Amino acid sequence: MAEGPRNEKLEMMTLHKILFTVFVLYFIYKYYTTTAPVIVRIKDPKFTMLGPFNTTHIVVEDNYTQLIDINNFTFKINPQPCNDYPAGLLLMIIISSNPNNRENRLIIRNTWGRNHDSVKVVFLIGEPENLTIAQRVKNESIQYGDIVQGNFVDVYRNMTYKHVMGLKWVAHHCPTAKYILKTDDDVLVNSREMTHFLTRELSPWGVKDLITCQVLQNAKAQRSKNSKWKVTTEEYPSVYYPTYCAGWAILYSQDVIPRLLKIAQTIRYFWIDDVHITGVIAEKIGVTRTPLSSLILTPTTVKQLKVFGPKYVGSFVLGPPDLSRDKIMEIWSSIPA
Repeated sequence: MAEGPRNEKLEMMTLHKILFTVFVLYFIYKYYTTTAPVIVRIKDPKFTMLGPFNTTHIVVEDNYTQLIDINNFTFKINPQPCNDYPAGLLLMIIISSNPNNRENRLIIRNTWGRNHDSVKVVFLIGEPENLTIAQRVKNESIQYGDIVQGNFVDVYRNMTYKHVMGLKWVAHHCPTAKYILKTDDDVLVNSREMTHFLTRELSPWGVKDLITCQVLQNAKAQRSKNSKWKVTTEEYPSVYYPTYCAGWAILYSQDVIPRLLKIAQTIRYFWIDDVHITGVIAEKIGVTRTPLSSLILTPTTVKQLKVFGPKYVGSFVLGPPDLSRDKIMEIWSSIPA
């Protein structure tokens, strides 16, 4: 006797769920078509914005135990912050860090690098040559759970290993992040403005073919023996580098990561990572580097920020590179909460 009313009740509940889903999808569609973010601060964009119905399908073609010419690669420390977010994060930040720079990492954790549900942060580190530092890194990892460490020596000329390790880690362990920001540990990110920029000026569903940064053009390969960036003609035969990103802050779209990784794993190692990855390899995969300079503070605007406040300077997503810890705190304290 009660079976009929029960079935009717279940049918009504199913109908309500369907109507609710249609209602939600309709408003998402209306949001995207009537209030879609309009890019006003990036000139001549070469990337494509995605909506809720044209997301990218990521395919990772990669040997997990190979890192360029290291055939026995392994992650010595491998946190999994993305596992709790199967639908994906808005932004994954991978920060290239020196094992000795624990204080820099603490500053970032306590300011712009605080984790929340749409943004996660990890630090990329190789193996310290000093055993005491190695143990400190291990203890720090246990305490904070945000260090990704590979089994290569953490020295200056291994920067490309570290960068490609970051691409590998994202491709295998956080492939659904809509955007990936690679930075150094002496950089400030205006986290609130960055989130606004990604969701309102770009798209909360991501974009395609995006590499945006401080773009450098017509840079010469340095041959002087006194240059920190000296390269030999055997290392890099051409006189000029291709257009590339200054490596201290590079914003990638999700789809670019496995494509860069695939090429990086198959061509000859070159130790200047920003030239190699965002110049040589980016050209091979056909992705244009988009300038982001209008949203980056300069040393002059940092001074103006301190004197006149954030309204005078306007919105920005990144501070300048090579900041001291005190300067990071100073800029951070000037940003509205």
